[in-house]
Amino acid sequence: MAAHSRPIVVPLDGSKNAETAIPAAAALARIYGAPIQFVHALDEEVEREPHNERAREVFAAYMDGLVKISGLADHPHTFDVVRGSAARAVLDYSAHARMIVLASHGRGGLHASFVGSVADKIVRGATVPVLVVPLGSKARLEADPIVVALDGSEIAEVGLELARELAGHLGAKVVLVRAYSFPPPAGIEFVAYPVDLTTSLREAAEAYLTQTAKPGEQALCQLAPPVQAIIEAADHVNAGLVVMTAHGKGAAQRIALGSNTDRAMHSLRRPLLIVPVTAAHRTQRAREVPAGASA
Repeated sequence: MAAHSRPIVVPLDGSKNAETAIPAAAALARIYGAPIQFVHALDEEVEREPHNERAREVFAAYMDGLVKISGLADHPHTFDVVRGSAARAVLDYSAHARMIVLASHGRGGLHASFVGSVADKIVRGATVPVLVVPLGSKARLEADPIVVALDGSEIAEVGLELARELAGHLGAKVVLVRAYSFPPPAGIEFVAYPVDLTTSLREAAEAYLTQTAKPGEQALCQLAPPVQAIIEAADHVNAGLVVMTAHGKGAAQRIALGSNTDRAMHSLRRPLLIVPVTAAHRTQRAREVPAGASA
């Protein structure tokens, strides 16, 4: 195992719910030969060193038993307590991680700090991919199909790159999903669309998928709102993972996720891998546009 492998970070609050992220994190850690870093955020108002040290002792004892139960005792791992608001502390801690893996909700436990709103803030502010494991879903990553949501843009294909990488490791099939729908009318109550508009939209979406899909990949084109299309496609192929690209700009500028990513995160009952578009991705994509072409 490479000593320099970027870690898989798993935020925990001591609750059983938050622990549902561990099987998926373990699978990713083994795929990439990466260590796992378990982290607990200590409320920033607790500043006295005796409290900090006691929190570290409690978390270490808790994690010692948990890694044994999870079969990770022999896998490189650490567990740390960081101080600060839960979301901000986890984001700072995970800045150089390969991936963050978290459960969508956590309640009870050490300080009951890791609740749904904290998970939302982590996803919105992350500059590394975040795997969100909803409660009640199958948390293990296996050879089940991986559904990738696309919108026709090159930026959305950033998530496709990672999906293909994971599919190769897992022996999973990649399924591309492209939704299309009528554009909303602007400023008028009623609008008449050309009779062949549906055909034109479908043909454009299908042409994009045909151009994008690699041999062996399945392509699904659906007349539906994007999130509905993603959920229906994931149910149709019994997906083990859904991958989406987040079009945000980082914690400082991203007040909310793109509406589709946000809705999917709260509607899907399957693990969702959210891949942020970084400045490096944008620069790379810009360089790939031929001279004289419009971006």
